[in-house]
Amino acid sequence: MTSAAKAVEELPGQNETDSLIPAAFRDVIGYHLRVAQEVSFQAFSAMLEKTDLKPGWYSILTILAEYDGLTPSELSKVCGRDRSTLTSTLKGLSIRGLIERRQNPDDQRSYSVRLTDEGRKMQARLHAFAQEHDRRLDAIVGEDKEALVAILARIVGALGKG
Repeated sequence: MTSAAKAVEELPGQNETDSLIPAAFRDVIGYHLRVAQEVSFQAFSAMLEKTDLKPGWYSILTILAEYDGLTPSELSKVCGRDRSTLTSTLKGLSIRGLIERRQNPDDQRSYSVRLTDEGRKMQARLHAFAQEHDRRLDAIVGEDKEALVAILARIVGALGKG
């Protein structure tokens, strides 16, 4: 059997797509985390397909709903997104009237970000979809949810910045 044939050989208990995973990645946690996150994001996006909502907004709007007035740097740390990619998202949310920026009176170079009333409405709409999506994930993970969440938190704690 060639190495290419071994790479697509069926793994017991796996689905058809899993047979295409290169042998070098089969036991690589980072690879499986990334693929699972991408598939979950795509499923959430599909739920929002016929709406004016964007899945990437959900975490930002939800964090701001709970922690009003964060700076972009603080928001970046909480949501785990790089500040440079977050900046363009914040600009888009601001243009749509979902957030507002407020200058820091003590430091003119700094500002905080707050939800507008429209932003709170959008967050509530996204939250309803996110709850439905989470129920689907709960059904898949089942009784292993607590352990999975604990393991993911341990990864973030050990490898996360700050």
